[in-house]
Amino acid sequence: MSLELVKINYGAGELNLPGFINIDIEVSKEVKPDLIADLRKCPLPFKDDSVECIYMIHAIEHIEIKYWPRFFVEFYRVLLQDGHLVFAYPEFEICAQKFIENHKGMRDFWRAALYGRQLYPGDYHVVPMISSDLAESLKSYGFRNIKYGPDPQHDGYSFLDCQKGKLLMTIEDVYRKEIFKIN
Repeated sequence: MSLELVKINYGAGELNLPGFINIDIEVSKEVKPDLIADLRKCPLPFKDDSVECIYMIHAIEHIEIKYWPRFFVEFYRVLLQDGHLVFAYPEFEICAQKFIENHKGMRDFWRAALYGRQLYPGDYHVVPMISSDLAESLKSYGFRNIKYGPDPQHDGYSFLDCQKGKLLMTIEDVYRKEIFKIN
């Protein structure tokens, strides 16, 4: 019996990827996911260590930063050891500079890169994305082999790829150390 691995496209929006379970928080005229799941309210309906990779393509910037810990813990839970977590997002500093300069006469494009297109509810950005900040946050949740850089096809956008690593310290380790003074 072969085990078919799950691939998730979380925050799919209008981008349903073939071979992935495309997930978003609701169905609308513009958004037609395979599955509705809002990580701000409930966990993903997948077993621990059951997902090969998770993509968030132009979605993390739509999630309030106060919810990121919940997302990262849940992604860590469902990913297989060494499973990949991939993000694509507008790089705030670059897009802001291009907006200020009216780069290539495309001020409206750069405004949308910074604030979202705002064509329907949820189609707006709530967090300025900076790759080094995202990488540091992911590192603190047990992700490793974090690599990021510019999207070669889209000026001002970045990709970040990382893998689920082994947690350096569990909550039980912290309690053992603090309560029982055991190393």
